[in-house]
Amino acid sequence: MKRYLKLWLGLTGALIVVVAVFNFVIDPYGLFRFVDRVGFNSIKPTAEEHGRMAKAYQVLRVQPQGLIIGNSRMEWGFDPDNSAWPLQMRPVFNLALPGTSTSTSLHYLQHVLANAEGHTAIKPKIVIWGLDFFDFLVSSKVRRQSGITAHKESETERLLINLDGSANPSREFYKAKDYAESMFTLGAFLDSVQTLGSQSNPYSENLTKLGFNPMRDYLKIEADEGYWAVFRQKDTEYIKANLRRPVNIFYSNGRSSSALDDLRQVITLCRSHGIILHLVIYPYHAHLLETIRITGHWPAYETWLRTLSNIVATEPNELMAKPVLLWDFSGFNEISTESIPSQGNRRTKMQWYWEAGHFKSELGDRMLDRIFGKPGSISGFGILISPVNVDERIATLRIQESEYRSSHPQDIIELEHIASQFIDKKSH
Repeated sequence: MKRYLKLWLGLTGALIVVVAVFNFVIDPYGLFRFVDRVGFNSIKPTAEEHGRMAKAYQVLRVQPQGLIIGNSRMEWGFDPDNSAWPLQMRPVFNLALPGTSTSTSLHYLQHVLANAEGHTAIKPKIVIWGLDFFDFLVSSKVRRQSGITAHKESETERLLINLDGSANPSREFYKAKDYAESMFTLGAFLDSVQTLGSQSNPYSENLTKLGFNPMRDYLKIEADEGYWAVFRQKDTEYIKANLRRPVNIFYSNGRSSSALDDLRQVITLCRSHGIILHLVIYPYHAHLLETIRITGHWPAYETWLRTLSNIVATEPNELMAKPVLLWDFSGFNEISTESIPSQGNRRTKMQWYWEAGHFKSELGDRMLDRIFGKPGSISGFGILISPVNVDERIATLRIQESEYRSSHPQDIIELEHIASQFIDKKSH
């Protein structure tokens, strides 16, 4: 019996070791990147759903000179390997995280800077942060809260510091937990097997070693369904979500909000660490801009633009501090009004957009060209705004929006029809 037990324990132990080594080498979540070979394990089909975990560790290993933060619009749209990035600002890491708020972007930036301060790591020279209007909407009935915005534990447990700047005492425990779950669990083993089987699949999801999601799976979706169907589905989702959202950017007891406070903290952090900060207002497709108007959010959008420009201009700025620049890539222009292929057309590809809320990296490349002043950048695309020109900019947007409604009446009819269905349901 003892011999049998020893044999069983030995085989079980050997199996666990084999599974752990297998998962470590295949590395389905891109957590270790010890082996990263094209055709073997470089495509990571399950890494996206573990992005918050993997990026928290990988960004510290990369020690980027350039850092991208924001939500999914940045993760899908800004390629760290783009040639527009100056050599002295490489490597670049895409630390944007889908479905996250401004406080998460702030906290992950604090995580990177804490690593640079506490070790010999290099801190970034430049940060590009994508600002999403919808992240700044708050109920005017809510009073401003003092102190640090609360996080879900899963968003903060593995970072070096807490939002208040104190060291995170639980970090090493959760790091060990993440590593163990990535090596010893059955789920990780199954994901490793899926990783091996996905290397030749051109439509497999992926998250690169620099944190970029090339959206390979969308190529399949839009080949099968066509862009019209994808736009219609997402337009419906955006309208439905926006009708539930508040229409203000300030709390009831002031002219600020937690998201605006996060913005101020990011500006202060970058200036105090000598980091150039580029704030990017997204180039929403005209459909999403019209959704903002249809759902009653346009006045808040204009207030948001004015508030952003005022914050950038008025936050304390030490002499010789690195610049903070606010880029407005929004508006109704030749890019954002790109035509959507007709219903049933599965052959025509859109150049700039996956759907109304998410742009392709080809457009992100053009945005980088504009930010870095690369010759040949698209004329008139990307405007630096400040309190000096923000009212003029808003007046231009109003004119453009009116012209778009006149020139695209069918698009407006369809969007308003979608909205009416949900408005009618709310009224009953």
